[in-house]
Amino acid sequence: MSRYRVSGVLLVLALWFTTASFVPLHARVTRSQSSANMGLTTIVLMPATMGDAVDGPVGLSPVAQSGWGRWEAVPGAVLATSAPSVTTWSRDRLEVFVRGDGGALLWQTFADGKWLGWRNIGGGLASAPACAAWGQNRMSCFALRQGSSAVWHIWWNGERWSEWQNLGGIATSAPAAVSWRAQRVAVFVRGSDNKMYQAYYDGQRWISWINHEGILTSAPACTSPGDNQLQCFVRGSNNRLYRRVWNGIQWTIWEDMGVNATSAPTVASWGPNRISLFTRGDNGNLLHRYWDGSRWIGWEDLGGNIASSPACVSWGANSLDCFARGVDPVFNTDQGLIRRSWRG
Repeated sequence: MSRYRVSGVLLVLALWFTTASFVPLHARVTRSQSSANMGLTTIVLMPATMGDAVDGPVGLSPVAQSGWGRWEAVPGAVLATSAPSVTTWSRDRLEVFVRGDGGALLWQTFADGKWLGWRNIGGGLASAPACAAWGQNRMSCFALRQGSSAVWHIWWNGERWSEWQNLGGIATSAPAAVSWRAQRVAVFVRGSDNKMYQAYYDGQRWISWINHEGILTSAPACTSPGDNQLQCFVRGSNNRLYRRVWNGIQWTIWEDMGVNATSAPTVASWGPNRISLFTRGDNGNLLHRYWDGSRWIGWEDLGGNIASSPACVSWGANSLDCFARGVDPVFNTDQGLIRRSWRG
């Protein structure tokens, strides 16, 4: 998950973040009228397209477009037991999270051109984590925990992690996290009725849970391509990807993005009105499609032979970093986390 912010205001916000006294993100949880629907088991069937198709069928480009580096291993002997999550709050900085052996939340940072080493945050996770930066050196992580179907939240205040906070809900997928402006963060998840649900922090309190309908067969993925804008992607019942957009005023209907996906999607914004969408294809490789400001381009095959849903982020204009669990194509053994980067 990722968002791109452009404005001189951001510099002021960044400076303000380092000095301001925040209201902690573990403020009280407020339920919306739709919160009771989070646990429904009745499924409302929708048309297979869930909306209007985009561009019709698209083929795979056999060669990745220019600017992509090679796949490389993420240093550190860590046994990942989930898909990774990645976020950023500064140029050339990456914050990578994964569930480790035993369910602990593990955290790795890339800064100043080097990896800083894995740290154990604990937590007893029952799902992959989802993390998003919402300010300078401020981050939130979400996950399901062992023995609970609720969504749990932990946040970083620049010096230490908070205690875990129960946000409620009945989740049946790993969450997705996104920030669309300073001190705002949202979490999306599939509910027990296979619909997408949203809870968000509005700067003072948590609002939950909002029903977005749909028939999900994966965890969602969301990004913010601009202030007060959100785009969410999911895999539908026919294994095609679908998109729903918050344009600052209202949510659009679900829209068909094509491809035969074998994992949850991931999405990142790498410039104003620029979005890259990723998923694992039926050949096990990382597939990529992007919005160039006026139309969708792709899909292209980025290789990788990945064994999990991917996670991608952009720390600035024309930059992308993607992570996934790798698998040896010959011996079918776990290769740990791998990374591929694009610089435009």
